[in-house]
Amino acid sequence: MTSPGPCLPATVAPTWQSADMSTVTLQPVDDNLLPRLLELAVADADPHEVMPGEPGAPGWTDARRAAFAEFHRPAGGAAYAVLVDGRLVGGARFTHAEAPGAVQAHVWLARSARGKGYSREAICLLIDEARAHGASAIIAETHVSNTAAVSMLRSLGTMLWEDRDTGSVHGTLRVGEGD
Repeated sequence: MTSPGPCLPATVAPTWQSADMSTVTLQPVDDNLLPRLLELAVADADPHEVMPGEPGAPGWTDARRAAFAEFHRPAGGAAYAVLVDGRLVGGARFTHAEAPGAVQAHVWLARSARGKGYSREAICLLIDEARAHGASAIIAETHVSNTAAVSMLRSLGTMLWEDRDTGSVHGTLRVGEGD
């Protein structure tokens, strides 16, 4: 089996303790949780920080709110709320990618929760969830300006490459046996 990096062994329960001893958990997003997740994003993040999209005027338009709801109801994947000690701090999701056995991963945190190691814990939990759904590789994308995400992905052993024309950073992390 290819070593998937420091997230092994897979956690037994869907929780992870961060460096500050906080407990990070993932909770599946449902119709009751989705409005709270959107409220958090609107209050403490910009649209481009929580989902891909076309650049435009800043702020949370009705169209962006609708896109957020659709983004967090992925077809062929799963969406989760990221909680720290039971407090909602962000979202995570994966969708099946084109490559056999691969999933596209996405994690975002509210500004007030950043810089505390929670995204690393959330991605480790997301890796466990993706493995449980048969994934053997995680695909991630960020921007070169998001140095915290680039550093976190690198620390997990993710193979990274940069598109110098767009500033996008793409990564692949093996998380198990696969095709």
